[in-house]
Amino acid sequence: MLAAAAAANAYRDDGRYLLTADAYRTAGLLVETLAESVPEDAGAGQVLLYTVPAWKLEALWDVLLVLRRTVAGDPDTDVVRGLLELLCADVVAPARTVEQVVADLEKVAAVLMLELPEVKAVATAVVLGEERGDAAVDAYRRITAAWTDAGVRH
Repeated sequence: MLAAAAAANAYRDDGRYLLTADAYRTAGLLVETLAESVPEDAGAGQVLLYTVPAWKLEALWDVLLVLRRTVAGDPDTDVVRGLLELLCADVVAPARTVEQVVADLEKVAAVLMLELPEVKAVATAVVLGEERGDAAVDAYRRITAAWTDAGVRH
């Protein structure tokens, strides 16, 4: 949502949005793509593997940092906050606060950027068809514990 608004104002290269329109667009499209790819019948305990290019993760992280500054009240982010408040009230259904949007994005980032050896262990087990082995199950439990610590519901 922020990506579309920033893109609409891309001709204004005055730094008011703190990042390029492309950064917002990339992050927004990544989140949208991931949201659309999760099966409707996905349930607890189901593992979905995604390969995401580093440059897309970097864009997501950059946007998250700007949004964290916005929530913290950084005066350089007043334009971003105003835009987000308008979008949250008019576009997002049900309406969300800026803080809720940032919290949601933090959860997405926590899942995508989780760098534990267990992530590789589970990915390898899934690819090899060994996801029910003791090592894979133990690794999965550690991953879900890390998600819980990050506030991610699973």
